[in-house]
Amino acid sequence: MEYSYHILDEVYYWMLSKQKNVEVRILKEKSQKIQIGDYITFSNQDNEGQFIKVRVVDKDIFNSVDELLEKYEVNNMMPNHTETELRELLIKIYGDELKKKKLVAFKFEYISSDKDCK
Repeated sequence: MEYSYHILDEVYYWMLSKQKNVEVRILKEKSQKIQIGDYITFSNQDNEGQFIKVRVVDKDIFNSVDELLEKYEVNNMMPNHTETELRELLIKIYGDELKKKKLVAFKFEYISSDKDCK
């Protein structure tokens, strides 16, 4: 199956440079359905037409950011940042949902991007 998400410009470049290979989301209906082997296209919400296509190679569900950080290094999710910065960003994006819902982490391999199509 193929799925799509929007990402920030900075995240697009982390993925493009292959520094980032884990995407974290709140566990919702769409993210629950995504399985290992599925494809996700991440569209850059700041620059129309820019995208990264990846294949999910691992999927984990976590009850907290602490659990997430036991398995994955911050640099795989948010290159050149600290655990504190990752926590602050997740709180900024998800707010109270972060305390009430589980997190899902998709480890992925880069397949292609809009840069490959030119």
